[in-house]
Amino acid sequence: MKVYVINLDRHTDRLAHMRKQLAGIAFERIGAVDGSQAPETKSGLTQSERACLLSHRSAWGRFLATADSHACFLEDDLHLQSGFAAVAPDGRQIAALYTRHESSAAYVLTRAGAERYLEMTAIPSLPADYSLFPKNPLRAGLRVYQLTPAVAIQDHLRAPGEGGLVFPTAMADREGRARRPLLARLRREGGRLFTQTADLAEAIYARVILNAETTKVGFG
Repeated sequence: MKVYVINLDRHTDRLAHMRKQLAGIAFERIGAVDGSQAPETKSGLTQSERACLLSHRSAWGRFLATADSHACFLEDDLHLQSGFAAVAPDGRQIAALYTRHESSAAYVLTRAGAERYLEMTAIPSLPADYSLFPKNPLRAGLRVYQLTPAVAIQDHLRAPGEGGLVFPTAMADREGRARRPLLARLRREGGRLFTQTADLAEAIYARVILNAETTKVGFG
C-alpha cells in the first residue's frame, strides 16, 4: 500500500522526522498548502484549517490518479508504533466508528472513499478531521473503522516524557473568527436543533441496535 506524507516545503525538520518514523518504508511527499500564505476565507474556516483540508484533497487526488485500490495518508507530526507497516498488526482490533474521531493525521482510504471525500469537500466548510470523521458517518454514506490500539499519534497529543510536543501544532486558534450576522446565526441555530434531534435518534439506534460504545482509543 502506498504511503503519502503531507508536508509543508518549509518544514524540512518534520520531513526528516517522518523519514525516521517510517524507518525505510517508501512514501510520496505531498506538498502541503501553506495557510500563512493563503488568502482570507469566508467559508467559516481559518486559513490554516482551509489549507489543511486542501492539502488532504491534493493527496486524495494524487492517489486517484494511480490504479491503486488503497492508500495511507499521514501528516508530518506523527509518532508511529512498531508494526505500523502491517495492515493489521498482531494484538490489535478493527472496530467500526459511528461518531466523531479527533485528528486527520493518519488514515487509510479506498478509492471509493477518496472519491466520496472529494465530493463532500468540494466546497470547503469543515476542517479536515471533521470532514474525514463526521459525527454521523452512516448519514454521510461512509463506513469508517478504527484500529485499536492505534499505531499512530500526533505529536501534540503525546506527553513530553514520551517524546511528544516536539512540534507546535499548525492548527490556528478558532477564537479569532469574525462574528456572524444575526440572520446567519439564527439559521445556524435552527440547523443545529434539527441536527441534534437527528443525532439523538441515531445515538439511540447505535447504542440499542448496534450495541456501540463510547471509548478512548489507546496508543501502543
